[in-house]
Amino acid sequence: MKKIGFEWQEENLPSFDKFNNNTNKRLMFLKLFNENQKCNNKFTKNDFYYCKNFNLFELFLKKIFFNLQCSYVYSKAVKIDIQKTLLIKDFFLKLQEKNDLKFNKYSIFIESKNSFDISIYFIKTLLDNKFSLYLDAEKTFQNFVSNKIMKQQFDREVKIYDDSIDLIYKERTLQTKIFTFWEFINSNRLDINSHIKKAINCINNTEFKQVYLVYPKSDNFNKHIKVQCSDMIIDDEYEIKLIPYSLRSILR
Repeated sequence: MKKIGFEWQEENLPSFDKFNNNTNKRLMFLKLFNENQKCNNKFTKNDFYYCKNFNLFELFLKKIFFNLQCSYVYSKAVKIDIQKTLLIKDFFLKLQEKNDLKFNKYSIFIESKNSFDISIYFIKTLLDNKFSLYLDAEKTFQNFVSNKIMKQQFDREVKIYDDSIDLIYKERTLQTKIFTFWEFINSNRLDINSHIKKAINCINNTEFKQVYLVYPKSDNFNKHIKVQCSDMIIDDEYEIKLIPYSLRSILR
C-alpha cells in the first residue's frame, strides 16, 4: 500500500504494530498529514479525540464546520470574499449531492479570519480531490523519519534529498546514507534485492560506506539486521543494516 488515506467514507489504512484498530490508524494518518502542514492547518489534540467515533472524512468535515462556526439556522448574511463564498456554496452543494444532506439554509459566523482561512483550505483540499485524500506513503514516511532525526541533538550535518537522508559526521570515517521504504517486510522472508543493490551501489560509488535501509517496524520486523555482501563491495570497511523504525511516538 503505497498510498494511505480515504475516499469518501472508505478508509485505506495499513494495519501493523500498534496500528491495528481504527482509532490508532486514523491517528496515524492525521499526524502524518500534520507533518507537511503549516501550524494553523494542523489537526489538534481536540481533533484527535474524535478518532474513535468518526472516520477520516467526517473528521475533515468537523474541522471545516468548527472553523466556519457553521449553524443550520438562517441568519443575516455576513460580508466575506465573494470567491470564497462561492467556494463554500459549491462545497455544500456537492456535499449535499454526495451525502443527501440538507444545507438549504445555513449561516456563517466569522469571528476570526484565521479560522475562516483554515476552513477554506480544507474545503479546497476535499473539493480538489473529489472528497478523498491520499498521502504518498513513501514520501510521508521519509518525512517522518527525517523530522525525527532533525530533532535529535548530535554533532553532525543532516542533508535531506528526494530519496535519501545523509548524515555527515566531522569526527567519523564512516558517513551514513539512509534510504527509507514504506514496505512491511518479514525478517524471515526478505524480498528486498533491489534495495540491497541500491545500498551496494551507494557504497561502491560514493563516500557513504554506512547505509541504513529503514522500514516501518512491525511484528514481522522488529530487530536490526546486518547485511553481509563483501563479494560485491570494493571497500573493506562498510556497513549495511536493515532498520525497523517505530511510529509509536504518534500515539503519545
